[in-house]
Amino acid sequence: MEVSAGVGLSPCEKECLKWLVAGLRPDEIASRLHIGVKSIEKYIASAKVKMKCATRDQAVAKAIIFK
Repeated sequence: MEVSAGVGLSPCEKECLKWLVAGLRPDEIASRLHIGVKSIEKYIASAKVKMKCATRDQAVAKAIIFK
């Protein structure tokens, strides 16, 4: 899955969004990627800023729309 190329998301941010779209919670993503939950939360927060989203749900919706 890719989010709009012009947004400039890092590979980790894209990976986190991919798993959020799949329905995983941050703790489940952290377990799957073998990194800390705080790191996942940072990646998600950074992706939200880059995508100009106020909420995690909005970021997931944009990720689905823009693939």
